[in-house]
Amino acid sequence: MAQVSPSQVSRPGLVTFAAIMMFILGGFQAVIAIIEFINGTLILGNTYGWFGGQLWVWGLIDIVLAAIALYAGYDLLRGGEVGRILGIVIASVNAIRWFLYIPYAPQPLLGVIMLVADFLIIYGLASSGTFFRSSAERMM
Repeated sequence: MAQVSPSQVSRPGLVTFAAIMMFILGGFQAVIAIIEFINGTLILGNTYGWFGGQLWVWGLIDIVLAAIALYAGYDLLRGGEVGRILGIVIASVNAIRWFLYIPYAPQPLLGVIMLVADFLIIYGLASSGTFFRSSAERMM
């Protein structure tokens, strides 16, 4: 069995930063999902139509993304490779979504902030591959 040096055991700052950003991203997604559910209900009350058009579907998608982002943040703090993969995937999907949302937003600043957060998460997780490989070796 190979010796693990102390530098490999400690979690890099970028991984901790990415985990905290995943928690923040999950919180933002949950708030956005709640807003979409509320707006969908307001549309229902005003139009007597189907449950808010497709807005409630986006609310469900955002709740699922929030749950996955929160789990990925938790798994990143534990040093899990699944959290790294989920973090990169969720941040990539979220970046594409907010990039497409910018032209239609009344205030595009939120989209720009979310894009920057997503790119920082992707950078932090993609540049810390050696930590996750050594974590996998320690668990075996």
